[in-house]
Amino acid sequence: MSEKKIKLLIMMEMSWQMWKEEKDSLSSEDLLAFISVIFSAKGQCINNNDLKRVLMDSSCFKIDKEGNIFFIEKSFMEFFLAKRLYHNFRKMKLKAIHRLLNTRLYTREIIYFLSVMDLQTNIINIPLITILQGNYFEKISENALNIYSESSKIKKSLKDSHTEKKDESQKNSNITNLITQHFDFSLKFKDNTINTTNKTINVSQIDNKAQAEEFFQKGVKLLKENKFFESLEPLFAAKALDPECFKAANNLAVVFKNLGSLSIAKKIAQNVLLENPENNRAKEHLKYLEYEEKKFNTKQLEDLR
Repeated sequence: MSEKKIKLLIMMEMSWQMWKEEKDSLSSEDLLAFISVIFSAKGQCINNNDLKRVLMDSSCFKIDKEGNIFFIEKSFMEFFLAKRLYHNFRKMKLKAIHRLLNTRLYTREIIYFLSVMDLQTNIINIPLITILQGNYFEKISENALNIYSESSKIKKSLKDSHTEKKDESQKNSNITNLITQHFDFSLKFKDNTINTTNKTINVSQIDNKAQAEEFFQKGVKLLKENKFFESLEPLFAAKALDPECFKAANNLAVVFKNLGSLSIAKKIAQNVLLENPENNRAKEHLKYLEYEEKKFNTKQLEDLR
């Protein structure tokens, strides 16, 4: 038996014993005895020193001087208890399931982990319905109803959330594709001209800075009105007319952030800092955008967990 399987057995047994006995810790000797029984049933021997080393090497729990084992966080206990439940549901062993349900009501956190594990397989409902349709046993029946009800809600919420994220991702992708087809992100325009919806302006024939300021003010006005797409053209025009109009580029970063394109917003802020390394507004934007990106990635990981 591999160390990985030994650790999993320990985690599942430890979480179950702690839940059943309502304890925060367990004696390492009790766990050693449990694992020894498992090995003996398989006709194998177990070296207690090796097993103690496995316990000490695990990052999920710690052992105090008295030999008591604690999970580092409560969520570890909840996860491995859910794993034990799922393991027995998957094997469809009703006796084992009855034994696991013959306890106090499982918390929503435990049921959440169980629901995530069962999201694709959807195997827990059959034994739960079988129990609910049979004779009533106080703890077993109540736990079965609790898990069936809560897991149904959690699974629906997870699926709805996944659909919304998929739709939002597609929407952002469409926005990005639309924008990249029409704008040059180097903030430079071809042939020294700017194509607006009304006319083509030759940069060399106008007072660049004055015209840039007009375009900038128009862009900011549209941005304040939450007309993000409409604000893009004048803000790009302002930066093209006056390469030193960094305030136009900074506002473009704000526009793209509001359109849900964090990567494009970051790229614009980075371009500003390449041209003007001391631009404090661009530094603030970049810091904020990196924070938002990190928060989004963290949430994705939590959702996967």
